[in-house]
Amino acid sequence: MDIQRYQQYLNQYVQDAIRNSDGTVAGISEQLEGISPPGRFSRHREEKQRAQADARAAFNEHRHWPLDILLSHLGVDEAGRTA
Repeated sequence: MDIQRYQQYLNQYVQDAIRNSDGTVAGISEQLEGISPPGRFSRHREEKQRAQADARAAFNEHRHWPLDILLSHLGVDEAGRTA
């Protein structure tokens, strides 16, 4: 697995979910659950699947954490969250 691609997809999934949600951890979690998994012939499928699974798990398990701490825990860039 390519760690750089994994981190790129993790950033992308979380930032897209933030943009399309109400900004709460619960709203972001709902958006992440709505993302369809990559198809069988998708490029970088393993990295995408792992990034989705890790993002979903973090937002589901840590709903009581503040958003900035949760983003830091995942290693996601906070700069994109205000866009």
